[in-house]
Amino acid sequence: MLEARNLSFQYGLAKEKGKKDFRIRDVSIKVEPGYVSCLLGKNGAGKSTLLSLLYGMRKPGSGEIFWNGEKLTAKNLALFRREAGYAGEKWCMDGMTLEKNVEMLSILYPDFDDQYFEELLRMAGLEDVREKLFATFSTGERVKAELAFLMARRPKLLLLDEPLANIDPVFKTDILELLLKAVKENETGILISTHLVDEISDLVDYVYVMENGSMKKSGDRFEVLKDGNLREALLGE
Repeated sequence: MLEARNLSFQYGLAKEKGKKDFRIRDVSIKVEPGYVSCLLGKNGAGKSTLLSLLYGMRKPGSGEIFWNGEKLTAKNLALFRREAGYAGEKWCMDGMTLEKNVEMLSILYPDFDDQYFEELLRMAGLEDVREKLFATFSTGERVKAELAFLMARRPKLLLLDEPLANIDPVFKTDILELLLKAVKENETGILISTHLVDEISDLVDYVYVMENGSMKKSGDRFEVLKDGNLREALLGE
């Protein structure tokens, strides 16, 4: 289980000038194995910053992060990242084929399962793209290929930053099926950020709503999403 307690984070320039505009303020969150949690909020609410803190890409100004009950530190961060996957930044080299990218990156993960990767590519409709230059992939193909790569590592945790943004509806269905497969087969805990309620309402178990860097609301999806004012008040819909 991933658990963050009372995380706060302020970008350096604001901090240096003594400003109080925290990007993340006193945020706590849990991601349970075998469940899908959603980080919901407007663009700019702090979702991406929070995910980067959870993955150790940024250091919180205050608060603590625990992985399976052990506090994350510089000493155990590498071990944590072997058990967790993060999607949200460029992960492949455009000038190389998917095959060459995977060949290069999979060396970093001793448990990478190439046969499982092939199965996931077939499931995602990408069985014929391994020799295709990554630069020629559509946005949907890029997301599906990245998820297939991450899942072939059989991670215990997936942190996904807006994976469904600007994706064709057909691709979205494939992506959601891949995520459900990870939960079912590997007991993976998933935290997915989005600003679109309808895209995740049937997938997630728990919802965390962020606004201006703070956690506005959290709980079981049925409890949180039944709020009729949620879209208008928090998402601007």
